[in-house]
Amino acid sequence: MAGAGVAWLQAAWPEVLAAQQHAQHTMQAVAAGAPAKLEYLTPSQAADIDALSALIIPSTDTPGAREAGAVYFIDRVLRTSRPDEQKQFAGTLAALDRKRTEMFPATASFVSLSAAQQTEFLKSIENTPEFAALRFLTVCGFLGNPEDGANRDMVGWRLIGFDHAPTHTPPFGYYDAEYLAEKAAGRKGEKP
Repeated sequence: MAGAGVAWLQAAWPEVLAAQQHAQHTMQAVAAGAPAKLEYLTPSQAADIDALSALIIPSTDTPGAREAGAVYFIDRVLRTSRPDEQKQFAGTLAALDRKRTEMFPATASFVSLSAAQQTEFLKSIENTPEFAALRFLTVCGFLGNPEDGANRDMVGWRLIGFDHAPTHTPPFGYYDAEYLAEKAAGRKGEKP
């Protein structure tokens, strides 16, 4: 089984490396104040997805999906690691647009809806597969690894208290500390 994993990694290594390099460049550009670049989504699709994501994980007194750059993560995932899902995602966007047109025929896009209309629209689709797909990608964009283009400035990780330490050193928890103390005292394995 490990051989299959190694074979996959060897075959996918150029894509993995390209995704990491892109994410690093994007994060550096955004940190420098430059807007991130879209690779798959059109600007109007990105605006709608950004607005929908911002309703799924809103900005309150804490950062939301918009601050985490979830739309850029979604764009990047569709372009690099999940290009086979582009057609399915295009269908999702088309279904959401049809529903918006059905509910609000005089509007041109999701971002053109009022805040009340956006909330009404979101409530009307919350039990659909389209919403589930968008919610999943939004949450991944909010809590994912920044190296993958998600979670800009680690806002999601800070919100949930995740300690991003590339390596951890013992003792990992109180039980390890007790074990190490017992081991140092020469009582390894003794029952109290």
